[in-house]
Amino acid sequence: MSQIRVVHSFDEWSTLREVIVGSVAGYELHHLDVSFALFYFENIYAPLRNRKGAGGSGSQIVAIPRPIVAEAQEDLEELVTALRDFGATVFRPADLAAQGQIASPSWTSQSTPALNVRDQALILGSTILETAPHVRGRIFENDMLKPIFYRYFNAGSAWLSMPRPALAKGSLDPSYFADSELDIQVALERDDAQLIPGLGHEIIFDAAQCIRLGRDVLVNVANANHEMGYRWLRQVFGRNFRFHRIYQAADNHIDSVLAPLRPGVMLLRAPGFLQLLPPAMRNWDIIYPPEGDGASFPEYRGDMLHIASRYIDMNVLSLDENTVIVNALYPELVRQLERRRFDVIPVRLRHGRLFGGGFHCVTLDCVRDGGLESYLGK
Repeated sequence: MSQIRVVHSFDEWSTLREVIVGSVAGYELHHLDVSFALFYFENIYAPLRNRKGAGGSGSQIVAIPRPIVAEAQEDLEELVTALRDFGATVFRPADLAAQGQIASPSWTSQSTPALNVRDQALILGSTILETAPHVRGRIFENDMLKPIFYRYFNAGSAWLSMPRPALAKGSLDPSYFADSELDIQVALERDDAQLIPGLGHEIIFDAAQCIRLGRDVLVNVANANHEMGYRWLRQVFGRNFRFHRIYQAADNHIDSVLAPLRPGVMLLRAPGFLQLLPPAMRNWDIIYPPEGDGASFPEYRGDMLHIASRYIDMNVLSLDENTVIVNALYPELVRQLERRRFDVIPVRLRHGRLFGGGFHCVTLDCVRDGGLESYLGK
């Protein structure tokens, strides 16, 4: 590894200096327990319903063929090359040899490799924050990042964690889907965990529910679990940062709804989301992603799942205020950003929907040039 500095990252667009790129090594399956089912519910509802009543733990496993994992790894290596060509230092998590069973006193699940490294770690200035995982199988995922985090810590970075959730029966709040036409019982009936009496809803919150704008941080809040995570952020970091509660922009992550590309310019999924943003952002220059022809969404055989929506390809990564990495299989967005005079680096990402992550998801920017600026006013 190269020399590591103290983490320093306040925004999503200033010049990128150091970054972690996730690893898909060892990814063999999705485990469809209740935590996984609720997290991806809108995207996987139909196959969940079709599997309803199958019974047994075997019915909760969806295998991922090795050739697809190999292709995903090839695409990540292309991303690493693009980042290094730009001049960024790239670090990689430890590889998971193979997925295996993990357990708490309340449940069992299958471990996952550290692929979508944005999801459970947030860099706030000079602090590494590990958040409180929603999916049981991801509870130990950040262990694969700890060799890197310890080096940043030894260099002088602060390192905190949200309270670890028990994720026992009843911990997850499904109320986001209460008014939906979807049958939430299709997910809830998959919960074979034990109940911890008196526990109720917990802080369950992913880092990718946050978008950083210098001093201001947008926080997507869709349920009671997220509301407690938002309150925790304000209580712990409120002296230095202003947290803006964005109500139900999505059921969880916000980085396939909004991507600020530089101060005053953002990529936004659709006009209806604008009213959810702070008033100071509503005058920003907005780029709406064009419709794609579907070339980036492979059709899979068997019962494999598209756990991410078709909007995963607006999950872009800014390298500086003018340079953006975009999925090469989404040429419509490449051309649109080029017309807006961005320098676009097309990189192939074939299986973002299967693994639930775009370029923002599979990277964690640890050092950028920007600081604690006020982009939304004083």
